[in-house]
Amino acid sequence: MSLVTIILPAYNAEKTIARAIESALSQEYTDLEVIVVDDGSSDSTLNVCKALADKDNRLKVLHINNSGPSAARNYGLSRANGEFICFMDADDEMSSTMISQMTSNMQDDIDLVACGYKVRSNNGEQAFEQRLDDKTYSNDHLYEFIGKLQEAKAFNPLWNKIFRRSIIDGNNLIMDTSVDMGEDFLFVVDYCEKSKKNYKTLSSPLYNYELSNNGLQVTANRNKNLDRRLSQLEQLNKIFNQRNYPMDIIYKEKLRILYTSLLESSDLRILLNEVNKKEYLNDFINLDVKLSGKYNIFLKILKIKHIGIVYLSIKLFKLVKKIQGKSFNWG
Repeated sequence: MSLVTIILPAYNAEKTIARAIESALSQEYTDLEVIVVDDGSSDSTLNVCKALADKDNRLKVLHINNSGPSAARNYGLSRANGEFICFMDADDEMSSTMISQMTSNMQDDIDLVACGYKVRSNNGEQAFEQRLDDKTYSNDHLYEFIGKLQEAKAFNPLWNKIFRRSIIDGNNLIMDTSVDMGEDFLFVVDYCEKSKKNYKTLSSPLYNYELSNNGLQVTANRNKNLDRRLSQLEQLNKIFNQRNYPMDIIYKEKLRILYTSLLESSDLRILLNEVNKKEYLNDFINLDVKLSGKYNIFLKILKIKHIGIVYLSIKLFKLVKKIQGKSFNWG
C-alpha cells in the first residue's frame, strides 16, 4: 500500500474538527498520515486535535501563527511524507471508502483522480450532490476533463481529488497566499498543466462538504468576486490558447461566472453597471456555443443589453433558486 497524506487546515473549528479527523482516520484504507495544521486558533481546536493524536499515531498536529488556509496547507505539504496527497476542510467529512477508491484508481498511467461529492447545509440537511462519470481522460484531452468537472462544480475544490506528491514537489507547486479566495482553483490548474499522464473521474459522491453561513466562501462573495473569478480564469485561458484547445469550455465558464456572480451579488444594480462599464457582455453577444437550460436563457437575456430586463431576470433566477432550496453562496 502507498502512504496517503491527508492535509487538514483548521482555524477555530472546535465544534467540527473531531468529526472531520475521525472520518479521515476511520478510512477503510489504513496506510495514512493525517496532518492537521492549526492556524493559530483562539478556541480549543488545538487541544481537541492533540487529544485525538494521543490515541492514533497516524495523526500529526502542527501549529502556526494565524496566516490563512493557504499558508496552513503549504506548511502541511512541506511536512507530508505520502506518495499521494489529499486535502479536506475542518467542517467536512470523507466517506469511509473515499481513500481506498481514490488510490485504487490512481494507476501508473493516472496523475489525478476526482470524485463526486455531497453538499450539506449548515443545519445538517443534505442540499444536493454532484456526480461525475466513471471515465478516464487522456492527457491531450485535458480540456474535456476540465469541462466535465466545471459543469459539476467539481474542478475548483481540492478536497474531491487525490494528487501525486512527486508532481507537487517536482514543480514546487504551492497555494498562492496572496489571494483570499480561489487559490484552490489556481493550484489545480497548475497541477493539471504539469501532469504528463491521464486523468480520471469517479461517479461516487465520496466527500461531504458542509456549507457555512460564516465561511470564507460567503464573505468573499460580497467583494469584487466577479473580477477575481475572471482574473483567475485567465490562467486556464492561457493553457487553452497554448495547447490550441477548443475555447468553448472557457466561454461557458465565463458565462457561468457572470451568472453566479450576479446571483450572489448583494447590490445587483451596482454590479450590473460595472458589467456594462467594463463591457463584460461584449464577450457573449456573438457567442456561438451550445448551451443548455438556464445558461441558454441567461445568454439570450444578456444579448438584449437592457439593464432593467437583466435586473428583473436575475431576481427571478434567484427566486427560483430559493424555491429549489439552493439559495446559498458558492465560491
